[in-house]
Amino acid sequence: MTNGARLHWLRRVLALATFVLLALVALPGVARAQAKPVQTRDALFEWDAEAKLLYLSIGFRDVIDPELQAKLSRGLPTTIVFTAAIYRGSNTAQPLSTTAHTCRVTWHVWEEAYRVEITRPGGSQVRWTTTVEGVLRRCAEVRRLIAGTAQQIPVNTTVYCSAKVQVNPLSPEVLQKLKLWVLRPSGTGTAAPSDALFSTFTGLFLQRVGEAERELKFNSRPLLPTVVRPSTEQK
Repeated sequence: MTNGARLHWLRRVLALATFVLLALVALPGVARAQAKPVQTRDALFEWDAEAKLLYLSIGFRDVIDPELQAKLSRGLPTTIVFTAAIYRGSNTAQPLSTTAHTCRVTWHVWEEAYRVEITRPGGSQVRWTTTVEGVLRRCAEVRRLIAGTAQQIPVNTTVYCSAKVQVNPLSPEVLQKLKLWVLRPSGTGTAAPSDALFSTFTGLFLQRVGEAERELKFNSRPLLPTVVRPSTEQK
């Protein structure tokens, strides 16, 4: 091999080695990007000792970005859908129960106020507010949302929720099904694995609600629920 050929061969080997090295360096970054961790946040779980119901309180105001808040300020109709599955401790294999909270906001010119229709386990109600802050307080956080019963979730068990929030889902049919599901005459409006329609809820609403204008997914941190008794429960 002549000196020129040897030099050409050496350059090719170095170029190939450099390429392989750069690829190996880049792989961890690609892996990290593909395995993006799920966001976690604090939540409050409370057991109602008398009613034997588990309540969930959690906020998700960050789903309303400045653009969506501007649309609310201009009076554009907005729908916010919160769905969650409750799990035991660090077990992600099978949810213990599911729950949902939907909020439909419309601006009424003559009343100069927002009409907020809220649907959640236990029923549907309408509230009025004159400010965007009032809308966020009712629609971008849930307070004492029924998350399960003592038959679904053992008392004195650490739990967490895996949640999804969607703003303006594009499927009215899915929203109607969700409303009928929450309002069905089952006592609480939540669902457990023993329920014949449980897989329908987890599959349709938690996984395939459809496209939305904005979507947020997160888990709550595992927490042992506090027990609230009638004498100490806030009115």
